[in-house]
Amino acid sequence: MLLRALVQDVEQFELPITFSIVAHFTFGVTGALAGLRRGYDVIGVVFLALITAGGGGLIRDGLLISRGPPALLTDRYLMGTVLIAAILTLFFYRHAGRVGRVIAVIDALGLGAFAVHGVQRSLEAGLNIPSVVLGGTVTAVGGGLLRDILVREEPLLFKPGQFYGMVAIGGCGIFIAQLKWQLVAPDDAALYTIVAVFVVRMLAIRFNWRTTALQAPAAR
Repeated sequence: MLLRALVQDVEQFELPITFSIVAHFTFGVTGALAGLRRGYDVIGVVFLALITAGGGGLIRDGLLISRGPPALLTDRYLMGTVLIAAILTLFFYRHAGRVGRVIAVIDALGLGAFAVHGVQRSLEAGLNIPSVVLGGTVTAVGGGLLRDILVREEPLLFKPGQFYGMVAIGGCGIFIAQLKWQLVAPDDAALYTIVAVFVVRMLAIRFNWRTTALQAPAAR
């Protein structure tokens, strides 16, 4: 009952489409950059941009909400946003310098934006608070997970290393707390959450804040 009451307190809001567009654009860029770094052709680059931008929502809506296609396939702006991101990346790739660093910065921005977007969608579906945090986290990290799998890299999410999944979980918690206690308007809460996630993620990269393995991997 307590969890349900908490959901009812915070679920009546709607964020502007801007937050979703930012999330899809940034992850579309990271997907396209990963494809270019791998030497893919235009089809491969665009597909990887689409799966990176929409993968988290696909997992969230398929496993947690089950309420029709993800927003990428139903919102008229989002598909075009990802395609524009892929096309711009194709044109400006040569000027990107150190591609790995560019991906990390853009990915950090998209991580917070997708956490906010996932929390909103999960609250709209009436999920309880732990499930809302899960939905926001899956939305934030799911696209990157599918991207890494498709390019045959060990997923960043699973490896001991610089804070990533933990930052997404923390961002979901910060956003929900601001909504619950009505500290600021939902739009401002979303913006503050994105900034907080970006800053912590960048600090984790800068100072190499890391998780550690629970035990040494077994010898092959």
